[in-house]
Amino acid sequence: MRSRWSLPLLLVLLAGCGTTTKSVRLHTGHGEAIALTSRSGDAAPVELDEGDFVEAVEALARSVRPSTRPQETARRLFEMDSRSGSYLYETRSHRVVPLGPGEHLEGEPTTTEVGLTRAYLHWCERTNKPGDCLLLLVESPTVTGDGRYALAMALAQGAVLDEMMDAFKGMSNPQAMMSAVLWTWTTYCILLAVPEPFSKGAAAVMTASLIAYVGIDTFWNLIVGFKRLVEEAEQATTFDELREAGERYGEVMGRNAARAFAMLATVAIGNTAAGIGSKVPMLPGAAQAAVQAETQMGIRLAAVADVGTVAVSAETVTIALAPGAVAMVARGTGGSRPAKVPPTGYKAWGSFSGFKKAMGPAGKNMEWHHIVEQTPGNVKRFGPQALHNTENVIRLDKRLHTEISSLFSSVRYEITGSLTQTVRQWSSTQSYEAQRKFGLLVIENVKKRVW
Repeated sequence: MRSRWSLPLLLVLLAGCGTTTKSVRLHTGHGEAIALTSRSGDAAPVELDEGDFVEAVEALARSVRPSTRPQETARRLFEMDSRSGSYLYETRSHRVVPLGPGEHLEGEPTTTEVGLTRAYLHWCERTNKPGDCLLLLVESPTVTGDGRYALAMALAQGAVLDEMMDAFKGMSNPQAMMSAVLWTWTTYCILLAVPEPFSKGAAAVMTASLIAYVGIDTFWNLIVGFKRLVEEAEQATTFDELREAGERYGEVMGRNAARAFAMLATVAIGNTAAGIGSKVPMLPGAAQAAVQAETQMGIRLAAVADVGTVAVSAETVTIALAPGAVAMVARGTGGSRPAKVPPTGYKAWGSFSGFKKAMGPAGKNMEWHHIVEQTPGNVKRFGPQALHNTENVIRLDKRLHTEISSLFSSVRYEITGSLTQTVRQWSSTQSYEAQRKFGLLVIENVKKRVW
């Protein structure tokens, strides 16, 4: 049986991509595509502290009104056709295919389905959440199809699921919020397992954001791992087998990637692509994610909403986006010559005074901050426009800015390995890309009181 979606929503995944060198191609509609190559081990999931994660998810949940039909809501979010939500697993091809419009699974629920449903309800009761605690039975009388995947995903997370429940405990219906996150998370993963050429809209922005938080290698592992989870979930005949499948996927994902995934799924609920993109740069770990967005994908995390489509193959992530979303480190790498058309939204000036004249005050209790510092040496090496531009100069809280300036002026052996050089002197000898990466890390660590 072959099926077709009405919109190009999903990601392409080809088997056997575990050891392949990954690359990214950026298409802006101006000039040649920009190509970046990612070496294995170049990035790892952003480290997210449990307290920061719980606080962020709690704050995000306050603006969400969870649906009583979370699976249907998740399908609408990712522009997936409304349907029964049932899928068939093809053993020969190892693919998951959705039932077509008007198609339904035939026959009465099997003994296995009934037994699995009873075990699921018992699990809900055992965890002090009696009834259909994950809302798996809203569209089906038994745990089947994508309900199996959602249950396996819940079983995969363990401690992270407990952390989310801690975040939602102040809500009137914490379990409904948990179900909304779980179904958003699972439905997005199903888009990875049911391949079509492209993801677009909210799915594309979520893909780019997820790669920024976990890195390309981990992202690929998540896709491969979920396809394996789907296969094992379809073949499971008992709750214990489903639990084991989920726990194996949990090991593939790891705690930090799971927290990032859960946080982004919470952001996505009831949101648009633009809304998701506007919130991602304000999340915990965003400074480190911004570094990975630039080095792994060549895009600015602050402009992730400008990602139009994403396609994923065994070797390449292809991203179509607005020119202004391209990071400085990626400019000039397309083909053999730099882009001739300046990116929309990106502006640079020959002096900081020129920047301030054009951009105005930073705002109440805010100050302008150069990520790569405007030292005389940097001006001479990189040119003033590399420093006084809308990518390198950002608004920071006045107190945070003062603390960061103080750190750069101090001697910090644990950072520089020097007993005589200041952090500023040590940093200024490095490349532009290294200084930017360090500058973003400084913001994150000073904010967290690590430094």
